[in-house]
Amino acid sequence: MPSYTTDAVDIIDVDSHITEPAGLWVDHAPARLKDRVPHIVDDAHCRPRWVVDGKDIGAIAFTAIAADGSRIAGEAQDQHSRYEDLHKGAYDFKARLDWLDERGISQQVIFPNISGFGAELFFAEIADRELLTACVTIYNDAMAEIQKDSGTRFLPLALVPWWDIDEAVKEVRRARTQLDLRGITMSDNPHAHGLPSLDRPEWEPFWSACEDMGLVVAFHIGSGSFTKLVWSQEGGGEYLATNTVNSFLSNSWIVSNLIFSGVLLRHPRLKIFSAETGIGWVPFLLEAMDYQWHENLLPEVRRDVWKGQLPSEIFRRNIYVSFWFEQFGPAHAIDVIGQDNVMFETDFPHGTALTPRVTEQVSRTLAALNPDVRRKVLHDSATRLFDL
Repeated sequence: MPSYTTDAVDIIDVDSHITEPAGLWVDHAPARLKDRVPHIVDDAHCRPRWVVDGKDIGAIAFTAIAADGSRIAGEAQDQHSRYEDLHKGAYDFKARLDWLDERGISQQVIFPNISGFGAELFFAEIADRELLTACVTIYNDAMAEIQKDSGTRFLPLALVPWWDIDEAVKEVRRARTQLDLRGITMSDNPHAHGLPSLDRPEWEPFWSACEDMGLVVAFHIGSGSFTKLVWSQEGGGEYLATNTVNSFLSNSWIVSNLIFSGVLLRHPRLKIFSAETGIGWVPFLLEAMDYQWHENLLPEVRRDVWKGQLPSEIFRRNIYVSFWFEQFGPAHAIDVIGQDNVMFETDFPHGTALTPRVTEQVSRTLAALNPDVRRKVLHDSATRLFDL
């Protein structure tokens, strides 16, 4: 398969996922937790299922394309439910390195799957808080090993035990200073579970720790909550398609909250990554935020609190976004968003990732960019964000 580009530039893929290997938690857990942490158990139909503390939390097949590179959809997931049915690069990191090399990708940022993209599924399914936090720290230990073994070609992001703010601060410090992980993947809605919202004073030690250590705070689509108004419940994929499209746009709430709540005013060196959201909608958000800043904020607030800074200026200082399948956004949105704020991703190995059917399209899209812009998108911005 051809590379995405013939440029003499090391491509950094800023959004991919791990289909967690069966032994990820068991192999790293203390003896007393080995039968409670996530592990694989065959169901009555001999299909492997993830189980934690005796509770079924899901199959493996929804996290990856098939072994032949095709998408696994709907009920077919039940027939393609074993690791050998999936693309080997989803869970085998030697095979993934081969996948990267074929595409000219030098490094790849990795998000989780079975835990939820921000540990929200673990939180929903694991009642024992000690076990819940252990599942997060064990995952992070395993990710540090993967990063080290790859020679930092893989850059996994750490999970955060956000249900306990003190533990969250402790773990983000450990992730950076002891595990050498470059970023975290965070839930945006602790307030939906009885905690203060992320703009409240209780979270200031968390934001300060991330800022002081230069740790990237990623908000991946689907890692919190948003209002789901999907009409179609048909079995042909309509529900998933509608839900996925609107999950891209749902991160506009996260961006707007970070800016208007004052988090980024108080922490001007924070590095925020709105992950897997695409870029075509971002220019409208920037224009809308600037307009509402003028229309709704009191003049003295704009002057004394904001120091005259527009929301779009704060966005360009602090927030990064990425694209993969889009054609309109790369052609028309990058200059509006900011050339230094846009990066490239593959979403591998998910079903809507850059599989062979869209490689040529993406290559044409990238080729149409100005060479200086293309280098920023493919390499320079990610290098700066993740301190590579």
